[in-house]
Amino acid sequence: MESVPLFFDRLDKRLERKIDTKNLTPREELVQKYMRMQGIFALSGLSLMLMVAWILGAKMMAEFSLVYIPFMMVAGNIMKRSKQMLKIIFLFKISMIIISSVYIVRMGGILTSGGLFLLTIQAVTSSVIMRDFRRIFAVAFSFVIAVTLLVVLEPYFPTRYALNQHQNTIFLGFNLVLITGYIFFFSLYAVNLYSKMEQRETQRQKELNDAKTRLYTNITHEFRTPLTVILGLADAVKYGQQNHIEAKMDTIIRNGKNLLQLVDQMLDLSKLESGKISINRIHANIIPFLKYIFQLQEFYAEGKRINMSFFSESQSYELDFDPEKTAAVVSNLLNNAIKFTNEGGNVQLKVFRKSDSLYIEVRDTGIGIPGEKMEQIFDRFYQVDGKNTRKEGGAGIGLSLTRELVNLMDGTINVKSVPEEETVFTVQLPIRHEHEKAEIEKNPAFEAELEAKQLTNSVSETQNGSPKHLLIVEDNADVIAYMKACYETHFKITVAQDGLEGHKRALEDVPDIIISDVMMPGMDGFELCKKLKDDYRTSHIPIILLTAKADIPSRIEGLEQGADAFVVKPFNQQELMVRMQNLLDLRKRLFECYKNGNGSECSSDPVIQKEDVFFKRLNESINNNLCDEHYDIHKLCEDMAMSKSQLYRKFRALTNDSAARYIRRQRMKRAKELLQTTDMNITEVGYEVGMKSLSTFSQLFKDEFGESPREFQNHLQVNGNGKAH
Repeated sequence: MESVPLFFDRLDKRLERKIDTKNLTPREELVQKYMRMQGIFALSGLSLMLMVAWILGAKMMAEFSLVYIPFMMVAGNIMKRSKQMLKIIFLFKISMIIISSVYIVRMGGILTSGGLFLLTIQAVTSSVIMRDFRRIFAVAFSFVIAVTLLVVLEPYFPTRYALNQHQNTIFLGFNLVLITGYIFFFSLYAVNLYSKMEQRETQRQKELNDAKTRLYTNITHEFRTPLTVILGLADAVKYGQQNHIEAKMDTIIRNGKNLLQLVDQMLDLSKLESGKISINRIHANIIPFLKYIFQLQEFYAEGKRINMSFFSESQSYELDFDPEKTAAVVSNLLNNAIKFTNEGGNVQLKVFRKSDSLYIEVRDTGIGIPGEKMEQIFDRFYQVDGKNTRKEGGAGIGLSLTRELVNLMDGTINVKSVPEEETVFTVQLPIRHEHEKAEIEKNPAFEAELEAKQLTNSVSETQNGSPKHLLIVEDNADVIAYMKACYETHFKITVAQDGLEGHKRALEDVPDIIISDVMMPGMDGFELCKKLKDDYRTSHIPIILLTAKADIPSRIEGLEQGADAFVVKPFNQQELMVRMQNLLDLRKRLFECYKNGNGSECSSDPVIQKEDVFFKRLNESINNNLCDEHYDIHKLCEDMAMSKSQLYRKFRALTNDSAARYIRRQRMKRAKELLQTTDMNITEVGYEVGMKSLSTFSQLFKDEFGESPREFQNHLQVNGNGKAH
């Protein structure tokens, strides 16, 4: 409707003053207004009905009014306080039908109850306010059942309380006018309410679109500024401006971290909206953790000469908390405090306990927040200074994310501010002790940086001096160039542009370690990982998945496909170096047992168990052909369906030895066993293990065991070791 009666506008404004609309959704507000107005109308009508009943001496109608008026008042109070308003309305409508039906029965039926059944019609027509088809249908169905029973069972109803003809006619007319007026009035009122709700929704959408426009503008600015700095400094270094190189690199890193923080915030907001963020609590002392977060922010404060201070009433507050979410909250608050505090100002992080809550207080002496804008600062995309000329940047999502994360952790966040003097953000978290005590994981990049300083050149060389072979599977040319620049002095590097090429390269070259992106054309990193881990030719190769998908489900999926490590982009080059070193060292220790041809005998590790399949097949092939003097590495490759280079690299990784030497060792082990357990002579034993030349057999046996077959036999006889007969 283009115009709404002024009367309804005034009525609506009066209702808004009585209803606290701040914590209500538009739909809940509409229902509250409608039900309040309906209550006023009904109470007025019932009061008038009571007066008419008293004048006419209609005792049963008067009793109905006296029962119904308190019922309406109690139901109205319950609706105001209940959080399940629609459920209460539904029960109220059903109760209306039941009460009206009871009094119709007592007054002898529909025809002698003065049109009382019209009130039950009102219960049905007003149920549309619930906007829930199942509940509306249930009310209508209840009405139909009630009317049907009243008509069918009318001959059995008592008639002593029935209205006389005169009373019946008056009340029928009264109720008809009342219900007609009700339907007309509330039809207009409902149109007014829905019209206003549509106007508000239109306004809300406009404000949201304006906010999004500001967001896109701000994000463009937030991205372009650090990118301009990064690209400019990179060009300067590239074209020979080598002065202040360390300061330039620090600036590039700082701006890159700012970009990463913005991306992380946007991703977190997206996860919150979709309900995909979960709480992962541990039980630990939160103070060292908060000190670590505080120290990370001190770096940014140094540039503005801001005085940073940390204070805690106790050095140990043990409770259940989510380290990742807590770090995001505290970092955002400290970052904001530093951003809006002038040079020489103060920022303090204070931690204290009150009863069953832990309080984290961030106090700064910055520019402050005007009182009229205090309630809006936690709104998404909102900025206290929304002008393009504002002094400090930002996309307006940090505090919104902070509040939502605090709420997710069952906490609260409040702010107090005196402009140009002081601003205090206070986070309250519940103290719980439901989880087992755990150690907080240290920051991987920080630990990697420390460990990398202690690395030796062992990562880049094998025992024979040749570099380890690294296969990089990545579809981004810049990332490939960056990784080659980082690791080309430590590894022999091969590159594959996608998963399909990576799979082919891995089978052909059998590298020592693989780093693969996850999202690639043709074959993604998960599928590549699974294929290589399921193939005994490549199952031993450590695989590191490198991806921008940092969420827990992606990590779990990668590990389920057999990945040995999961590193998130952008990665720290020293951290990745440490990961590769650790994986190569771990493989070296695990595969020590294969030097002697053993596998599961020395370890129950899943990696060993998987390689046992390869070794069992290998040993079976060798043992079945020990007596064949012409059985060599070429025939072994045919039996294993592997090329010579594949077998060589696989064998070198598992045993740090050659396959040919392993075949000889197996022959000699079998020869030793035959000498110990049979009456065969040395020549016969030599023939049995494929050695037709006695001199060659004796030399190889001595090389393996330190004595010739004859000397070994003599020792057996001296020691009295019996042979099988």
